[in-house]
Parts: sequence; structure tokens; C-alpha cells
Amino acid sequence: MRIADFTPHGFCLAWDPGLIWLQAGSDLLIAIAYYSIPAALLIFLRRRRDLAFRPLFGLFAAFILACGTTHVLAVVTLWQPVYWLDGGVKAVTAALSVATAIVMWPLIPRALALPSASDLRALNDQLAHEVSERDAAVAALRDSETKLRQLYARTPAVLHATDPRGLLLDVSDRWLDLFGTTRPQVIGRNIVDFFAPEQRTAVAAHLAALGAGRGALRTERLILCSSGEIRVTEAVHELEYDNAGRLLRVLVALTDVTARKQAEAALQSSEERLRHAQKMEAVGQLTGGIAHDFNNLLTTIMGSLELLDQQAILDPRGKRLAGNALEGTRRAARLTSQLLTFSRRQRLAPEALAPDDVVAGIHDLLTRSVGERVTLVLAPPQPGQWTLMADRNQLEVALVNLVINARDAIDGAGVVGIEFANRALTATDIEHITPDAVASGDFVSITITDNGRGMPPDVLARAFEPFFTTKPAGAGTGLGLAQTYGFVSQSGGAITIASTPDVGTSVELLLPRAVAMLNETQPPARLQAVGAGQGETILFAEDDALLRETVTMALENQGYAVIGAVDGDAALAILQQGGKVDLLFTDVMMPGGLNGVGLAQAARALRPTLKIMFASGYTDRQVLAAWPEDLDLLAKPYSLEALATRIAACLRGAALETR
Repeated sequence: MRIADFTPHGFCLAWDPGLIWLQAGSDLLIAIAYYSIPAALLIFLRRRRDLAFRPLFGLFAAFILACGTTHVLAVVTLWQPVYWLDGGVKAVTAALSVATAIVMWPLIPRALALPSASDLRALNDQLAHEVSERDAAVAALRDSETKLRQLYARTPAVLHATDPRGLLLDVSDRWLDLFGTTRPQVIGRNIVDFFAPEQRTAVAAHLAALGAGRGALRTERLILCSSGEIRVTEAVHELEYDNAGRLLRVLVALTDVTARKQAEAALQSSEERLRHAQKMEAVGQLTGGIAHDFNNLLTTIMGSLELLDQQAILDPRGKRLAGNALEGTRRAARLTSQLLTFSRRQRLAPEALAPDDVVAGIHDLLTRSVGERVTLVLAPPQPGQWTLMADRNQLEVALVNLVINARDAIDGAGVVGIEFANRALTATDIEHITPDAVASGDFVSITITDNGRGMPPDVLARAFEPFFTTKPAGAGTGLGLAQTYGFVSQSGGAITIASTPDVGTSVELLLPRAVAMLNETQPPARLQAVGAGQGETILFAEDDALLRETVTMALENQGYAVIGAVDGDAALAILQQGGKVDLLFTDVMMPGGLNGVGLAQAARALRPTLKIMFASGYTDRQVLAAWPEDLDLLAKPYSLEALATRIAACLRGAALETR
């Protein structure tokens, strides 16, 4: 149907103006209000994008807008009968209202679950309280971390932490003190840089092993300080992993054990020195004792052979055999002399010597000793070269032995050198030079070098032992270095050997400077030829029966009356009996309670004018030091000729040896 077929709504109101405008005004005001509500909702929704149930608000805005439109059409239909349009809008409004109602009911429980304003205020207050507590906890954690970091930094332990790559994350103050650096200079650097160069490869490999779950957790390393000093440390590692088992940090505590290692090394050195000294002392006592006993035997044999040689019953063949035997005993005497020198019991006659003069005096002998294929090179003495204090004969023998050893160590052509130097040595210097007990002071150094085959360590360690030799059988006695060692030690000096296989050997003699020993024993006076005895009585104290018998026979042949005594006590008893005695001839070392010096002191107390002469197979300085007078000492083994000469000289008052 057409619009014209309908009657406007105003007709129903009899076109009463008051009623029509009441209806129209009210509908227009309602429409305006309805239109303002969606606008307000739209503005609200745009500003509150976090609002819950936003689709419901949109649906409600559409419903209100449709309602407003129906009121506008109600005004229009007062004059225009557009009821189809009005009905269509109402149908839309109805659909929107129904949809809104359908959507609202399920949302009511959810809406009711939304907190109220008071709930929100309470929740907000609770949240503010929790935030405050969290902030306090964070502040406390930061304070704790600061304190822990300060504690880590200031701990007396040497600590550092690295990442798995070895980059330094943190270090303690003591770590910085040990390495001599600052924190900004080390953080972020690789820990490998702070170890000794020769250990950096091993340190890097160890870090890699730790990262792979291997590697020792306790190591000993050499660290490099900023000063260039190398120190020994022990490191204890602690590994820190994340929840996935990946290595996060390597925590390390270092302990500086340099002083301990030095003390251990010093202790080991001292123990080695002590063992060496004990070994040499034990060998010295053994060889000294053997030499003493052999000297008694040799003196007996030499005396008996000399007495036998004087007999007319021997034919020329017998005399030749006796002479050969006598020469053999003299050679044996030289060997025992070498043993006594090693054991430092040889009687020395030290004097002030210029080392270059000593070498010059035996230059021809040394040159002949090295042979034609070896060159002897003598370094000129230094300006202001000191003189030394030593027994000239023993020093010459030592130099010859050393040069011959150097020559024997050279295969083919080579060079043997001798040089001199002044050495002022402290106690610390001596500790590093020799294991023997040597006083510090001024020394003259004589060094003999060669470019021979050298010695391996095991041979070098036994170089001074008597009878030890690497030479073929019959090519040496093994006493050359032993004799030199004993002579130098007894002289108050030291001897050192440095040798490298296939490079050569250097032997250094350190002998005291002459000014340091001005009060030592002077060289003995020369023996003067004297006549035979004239019936004087000699009291001879000797514990060796064979030697006592041989010497007694020899002296009686020289015209003396001899009273034998088996020891010091027996000799003193004879003196106490008051019989005639012109000379007491006594061995120094005898068994029992009274040695030769004690006997001599007791004899001097009984008979102040009694002549006294000593004999000894070796020198014991402590025993001889007790004798207050000039010492007249005849060294064993001695020949009958030397015995007769010394006895006669002593009886006539000739001082043959002074101390």
C-alpha cells in the first residue's frame, strides 16, 4: 500500500496542537537523550580500551541508538504516515534489544565477579604494600650483594672468578696485592695472561678440561706478578653451574706457597748438605783410621827392611829384593798420605802464596803433563790479585792432579785452562757454592777448565770419593780428587765441580786469602844431619807391638838405650819410678785413657826438662792443640834414617817443627 493510503498519527489526536506538540516534544527530547548515550559510550570505550565486556557495550550503544530513532519516527508519523519505516526501525530495535538481553544474562555472573571499587581499593592497597615489601627486599638484596661483594673483595684470601672462557669476572683485594695490579686493569682479561709463560698452555688446557667436566680441582701453578717476579701458588677450583648443567663460573682460591717451597728447598738442600757432610766425614774417618793402621804397618815393614838391608848375610839378589820391597812400602806410604789428606789429617805447612807464582813454578811439569795434543792456557792474574794461605807442596800436587784429570777427559785435541780470581763470599754465597762447613770471608779462586767429555750427574756426585774412578783398571787410583778435596777442606777452603756431558768440566779451588790465616802453622825447619846416639835413654810409648819392637831394635843399633811402653799409662808409670829417661818418644793416638799429648803433659809435670817428641800416622788437631809448646812431630811412616836424625836433633835441642 502507498503512504497516501494511511492517516497521519496527528489525525488520531484531532490535530490538537497542545497534544501534538506534547507528543512531538517528548519524543524529540527522548531521541536526543538516546543519541547522546551512544556518543558517551563511544568516547568512554575509546578511552578505556582495557574495559571488560567491550562487545556488550557496543551492542547496547546500537540498541539505544535504534531506540532513539524510533522516537524520531514517532514525531514524523504525527504528520507523515511512514508506518512501514517506523515499523522497520522498531523491528531492528526489537532485534537489538533481544540480542542485548540474550548477551547480558550470561555475562551477569562474570560481571558480578568483577571486584567492586572497595575491593579494588583494598587490592590496590595490598598491591602497594606488596610493592613496598618487594622494594624493601630488593634494597636489602642489593645491600646484601654490596656487602658480599665487599666481603669478597676485602677477604684475606686470594680469590678470583672467571667465566668458562677464562675471562676474569671478579678478584679480591689480596689477589690484586699479590699480582701487584688494580681491578680495572684485570677485569675482563684472560686469567692465562697472569701465569708464567711456560705454564700458559697448560693453564688454558686445564680451563678447557674444567669446562668439559674434567680437570683437577687442585693445582700448583707459577704466577707472574706485575713486577716480573715468579711466585708459586696452589689453586683450589670450585665450579658453578646453571639449572641446565652449563658451567657459569670458575671460582678459584689461590695460596701463595713460595715461602714454603723455598723453605722446603732449603731444608732439602740442608739435608743433602748434611748427608754429604756425614758421608764425607764417615769416609774420612774410615780412611783416616785405615791410614793410621797402615802407617804403623808400613813403618814396621820399612824399618825391618832397612835393618835387613844392613845385614851382611844378604847376597846381591836378596838386597835387590829387599830394595824392591822397600820401594813398594814407600809407594804405599804415598797412598796412605793421600788418604790422610782426604781425611784432613795430614800435617800441613801453610804459607802465603801468590797463585800465579805457584803455577809458574810447576809450569813445565804441567805442560809435560797435558801432552802435545792438549793446549795449556794460563790466564794472566788480575790486577790486585790476592795471595792465598796454603801448603805449597799440597797445592802443587792438587794442581797437577786436576790438570792430569782434565787432560784425561779430553778425547783428542783440546784446551785446559787455569785462571785466578778474588772472591769475597758471604755465608749465603757459600751455602750456594758448597755443602761443606766453610767460614765466610775473602778467598782466592783457582779454576781449572777443560772442554772434554764431562761427567754425568751420577759420576759427578761421587767425584770426591776415595778410590772412585771412571778410568780403566790400572790407569788411576781414584785418589787424586779425594786428596785435593781433603787438602782444600783442611786449609779452610772449598772445592766445587761443574760438569756437562760432551761440553766439559770446571773445577774451582777456593783457598783463604793469606791475611785471614797469618797465625796458622809455619813451615817446618829443615832437618840437619846429626851423629849417632851416645847411650841416651829413650822411653818409647807405642801400642803396636811389631812397630815397637822394630823401632827399639833400630834405636839400639844407633847407640841408644830404649825402654818400651805399650800405652800412655805404662809410660807414665815408668816415669813415676824415677829412672833415667832423656827423651820421651810417644805415639799421639794410643788406646786407653791417656793419649800421647796427655802423657807428654803428665811427663812435663814430673820432669820439666824432659825432651819430648811425637809420632803420628795422622793429625788430630784437637788432640795436638792441647800441647802448649813447640811441637816436634815425626809423621808415619818414617824411615830409620829420618828417625835417627830427628831423635838426635831433639836430644841436642834443635827445633825441627813449630806450631
